[in-house]
Amino acid sequence: MPRPGAKGLGRLGFVSLVLAGTLAVAAVVLVATGVVRLWGSSQRTDIVTHAVAYESIEVTITERGSLESAENSDVVCRVKARSASNTVSTTIRWVIEDGTQVKKGERLVQLDDSGLGEQLKTQKIAVDQARALLIQADENYKIVKIQNDSDKATALLAKNLALIDLVKYEDGEYVQTRQEIKGRMEMARSDLTMWQERAAWSDRMSKPGLRFVTTAQAQADEARLKSAEIAVKKIDKELDVLVLARKRSTMEFKGKIAEADQAIKRVESQATAKLETADAERSAKRSIYEQEKTRFSDIEDEIRKCLIVAPQDGLVVYFVPEQSRFGSGSQQSIVAQGEPVREGQKLMRIPNLNKMVVATRIHEAMISRVRGERLKRNSFGDQATLGWLFADPMSNALGQLYYEGLREENKSIEFDKVSDGQPAVIRVEAFPTEALPGEVKTVATVASQQDWMSADVKVYQAMIAIKGSIPGLKPGMTAEVTIHTDSHRERVLTIPLQAILGSVDMGSKRRVYVMTPEGPRPRDVTIGLSNDVKAEVLEGLAEGDQVIRNPRAVLTDREKAALGEMKAPPGKGPPVKEKAAKAKGKGKPKE
Repeated sequence: MPRPGAKGLGRLGFVSLVLAGTLAVAAVVLVATGVVRLWGSSQRTDIVTHAVAYESIEVTITERGSLESAENSDVVCRVKARSASNTVSTTIRWVIEDGTQVKKGERLVQLDDSGLGEQLKTQKIAVDQARALLIQADENYKIVKIQNDSDKATALLAKNLALIDLVKYEDGEYVQTRQEIKGRMEMARSDLTMWQERAAWSDRMSKPGLRFVTTAQAQADEARLKSAEIAVKKIDKELDVLVLARKRSTMEFKGKIAEADQAIKRVESQATAKLETADAERSAKRSIYEQEKTRFSDIEDEIRKCLIVAPQDGLVVYFVPEQSRFGSGSQQSIVAQGEPVREGQKLMRIPNLNKMVVATRIHEAMISRVRGERLKRNSFGDQATLGWLFADPMSNALGQLYYEGLREENKSIEFDKVSDGQPAVIRVEAFPTEALPGEVKTVATVASQQDWMSADVKVYQAMIAIKGSIPGLKPGMTAEVTIHTDSHRERVLTIPLQAILGSVDMGSKRRVYVMTPEGPRPRDVTIGLSNDVKAEVLEGLAEGDQVIRNPRAVLTDREKAALGEMKAPPGKGPPVKEKAAKAKGKGKPKE
């Protein structure tokens, strides 16, 4: 029997009734699901929230570093290298232990000088040989000088003799010969006159009628007359010959005098050349001797350099180059017995423990906000002003070293301070309860060399001076430096750094998670100033918003992979960025 009303509903009514029931059940399920999700999100104990609020923010930079002394007396190996191709000069025979307290003049390092000792013996022989050659050259110079004086005297004597011979001939031999010829001429003329008279008388007396003289006698007197005439002519010719002989002899004697003059000049030129040659040889031998002596003194000085003593009282600290700290550099300097050392290598330092600084490194993203003290060179730093101390210091290596040393010693008076560096707070791990005031002294202008693990990270070395001191500070201690920059803003929206997701590659854009009634929801924000605790929010949040301080707790694997937190599951997101997390974390900018 049919139920009452069933016929009135019909098939359409029944379908509508079923559909309404289904919709009601679905609504109940959706509401229940939302309530459960909201209740579950609000009840999660691993989520920590923070209310966005207006606060003041000051940018600070916190880095770790190590203590160093602001005033160090470097202990350097001054022993010269063995050759141009080998920079090693010697080896360490004995070295004092690192960290030892020493007094001025106390032995620090004893370098091996055995090779230098053998060189010294060989050089001593070379010095003696050079000295013997110098003595020989000196004596030869004296001999040449004496021989030159003798040759000059001989040439001058020859000239004087030639002059005397000329005077002897002109005033002696010629006059005597001329007078002797003239005497014979007078006698010959007298005989001629006599024979002329005798021949005339004999001719008259031999004529007929008189016959007092025979014809033969007259003829004989005539012959004697002719002989007398011939004698007179002969003597007259001797006078002509004497005049010609005088001209020849005079020219001959004058020629000898001229030759003597030339001989004197030739001897003087030869003497000068010989003396200069002997002097040049003597100078060369003296130069060689001085060079050998200098070389001998240099070797003695090198041997003395093998013993290195403390330049002042203090603590011995082995020197570790910047490259060695990070495993770079082609030459690793090790200070130990038996290890080789190079010329100019720093072996250790004797620091002044009353003036300490912290050597740290600032990330390139923050270096523009760090300012050291500003100095201005005064007149003392001008090289021209220093000219009265020494002549042309840049003209030789010794002057250059002296100039640099003088500048280093007088650096405090060479520059005038224009402004102080930024203030800092220093905490040394050995004294965790002490907060030491500090000041940024210097900031490097070029990036420091990094190790291979963080080759893409650029950092700049900075020196933070500690104002004052506490007993027990030593070089090498680890310290944390907080630098207070000039960036400061009042009443800005801030959020904790832990709430920010993203890296420096994103610029000022970052991501945070905000707690909503529907649960955690991501939101893009723009970040401004930041320090080690909080960051300024320029866009994306409002006062009172609840940001999640630990957003990684709500990230899915896919979201973590997108942010580089972990590798994404196959086919579910981009691959992770392979970066050195440790390198990226150091000095990472807070904006």
